[in-house]
Amino acid sequence: MGGAFQVAFMLAVQKEDMPLSLLEELKPKTKPRIMDLVNAAGIDVSDWANFTGGKKKAAANPKYCYEWSFVERGRIVINLWHSGLKVRNGIVFVNLNLRETDPENSRHGREGRRKTRAEKFDLAIQKAAKNSLPIRVVIMDGQMHDSDALDTKSSRVEYRLLDPVPWAVVSYDWKTGDCTLERGAQTGKFVDQFIVTPEAEAEVERREVSGMAYVRNPAIRDRALKRAKGACEYCKKSGFRMADGSIFLETHHVVFLNEGGSDTEDNVAAVCPNHHREAHYGALAAKIRKTLTNRLRRRSPKS
Repeated sequence: MGGAFQVAFMLAVQKEDMPLSLLEELKPKTKPRIMDLVNAAGIDVSDWANFTGGKKKAAANPKYCYEWSFVERGRIVINLWHSGLKVRNGIVFVNLNLRETDPENSRHGREGRRKTRAEKFDLAIQKAAKNSLPIRVVIMDGQMHDSDALDTKSSRVEYRLLDPVPWAVVSYDWKTGDCTLERGAQTGKFVDQFIVTPEAEAEVERREVSGMAYVRNPAIRDRALKRAKGACEYCKKSGFRMADGSIFLETHHVVFLNEGGSDTEDNVAAVCPNHHREAHYGALAAKIRKTLTNRLRRRSPKS
C-alpha cells in the first residue's frame, strides 16, 4: 500500500510540538473491548450478540469487531493508530485517503474484506463532511503491519482508548478522497454579525470616505471565521452556539478601515462580542490591537 494513506499512518507523532502530558493522554495504556468503546460513543451494540456466540461472546462477533468504522444515524466512530497522529501549531490531526487501497487481488479473502472496510470508512468520513458531524475516535497502539495499516485483525492492537474529545473533518477532496481530520475542531457552521443581521449591522458599521462606503469582502470574513474555529482569536474562549447550532463570533478589522486598515486576511479577526466592543471603545484597545496583529501575522498565509 502506498501514497498518502501509508504515510499518514506511519509517520511518528511530532513530540516537540505537543506537550508531553497530552501525548501521554492520547497514548492508550489499557485494552478495553472495542464493543464497549463503540457503545460508550453512543452507538447501539445490541446486534453484536446476534451470532452463534450469543451475548456472552458478542464482543468477538466478526461482523463488527474487525471493522474500521461504525456509523449509526448521526453518530460516527472510527479507529486511528496513535503512530499516525501528527501535530501542527498545537492541533492534533491526521491525513487520510481510504481510496488508496491496492485494487489488485482485492476481490476475495482478506484483501477483499480490507477493501470493503476501507470503502465503509471513506463513506463514514464523507457522511461527517457532508453533514458537519462530529467523529469519535478510538486510538489504537500496537503492532501495525505496513501492508495492512488499518486492519485490526492482521495488525495487532495491544492498547486502545476512546478519545473524549470529538474530531471533525476539516477538508475532504471529493475527487481524490484526500482528507484531514482534526481533534477538537468545531463541526458547526460559523457565523458573524453580518450573516445574522446583514442590513442592521452593516448600517451600524458603515463609514463614509469621500461619499464612498467601505465594502467588506465576505470571503475574507468567512476565512477568518473558519480559521478561528469557533474560538475568539483574542481570549480563546468559544463563541456562543445559536439555536440552529451555528457558532457566533464577530469579525473585526484590527486596524480600522477608517484608519487605513485593509480588508485582508491578516487584518480581519474573529472575536467574541465583548472583546470586539472593547477593541473599539475599551481602555485596553491598544493592547488588543497589538495582540491580534501579532497573532494574525503568524497565522494568516502570506499573500
